[in-house]
Amino acid sequence: MNIKQLEYFVGLSQTLNFTKTAQNFYISQTAITKQIQCLEKDLGIPLFKRSKKSVELTNEGILYLPYARKILDDVALSYQIIEEYQKGNQGSISIGFIKSLDDELLLKLLKKIKDHFPHIDLHYKAYSRLELLQLFKERKLDAIITFEYSEIKDENHLLLKKCHLRKYYHQDCSLDSLKLIYDVRQESMEHDEIEQTLLKVCLKEGYAIIHDFIESNQYSKYLQYQDLDIISPIYLYYHKDSANKILKNILQLIEKG
Repeated sequence: MNIKQLEYFVGLSQTLNFTKTAQNFYISQTAITKQIQCLEKDLGIPLFKRSKKSVELTNEGILYLPYARKILDDVALSYQIIEEYQKGNQGSISIGFIKSLDDELLLKLLKKIKDHFPHIDLHYKAYSRLELLQLFKERKLDAIITFEYSEIKDENHLLLKKCHLRKYYHQDCSLDSLKLIYDVRQESMEHDEIEQTLLKVCLKEGYAIIHDFIESNQYSKYLQYQDLDIISPIYLYYHKDSANKILKNILQLIEKG
């Protein structure tokens, strides 16, 4: 059995005419007849009833027809999947992002990727700074979304957003009377969750230096802030020599805006 024999069988089941089927496949009637006979011999069943006036499917042929069609559909699908994979529209990609990232930015970006490439297997997860950079260095992540760090400054990157840093403090307090309890730029403080930090600020335990996109947080309405003249860009970093075609398509999507 081979794919061509199945194609001839399905084609003949539609026309029930050897001459028309041969014409449809641009081969001789003798070749069609021979291939159908080979398929019948291989299956051990008659597929057609032949007479001088007509050609009909046998009961065995009727039974086997949907399976032959499914095989051909699966073969066509396999070629399509390979073609989509080669174009970078099929396969998998792993993206990591820093825990304190802008939720709105992340959700919009992931939705955009999924909408444009619905057939890719997209893996994404939040990490602490040390975990994120280590996994990226070990190439366990195809790309990472994070702030600007010296450890990855030489890696290729695309700008996603520019954020400002702010000093957040309780509205009933003065900055002069508060100590710094959290600075998003300091690695030693990175495990302090933003929610926990803002709660401490609300309890007048001190002030925190955080990105301006935190204003969407539920605690922010209880806080005052002072803008700092510091821009903290968010980048998508990727390896210079990456051969992942999905990643290249995603980069083009981001560059188009």
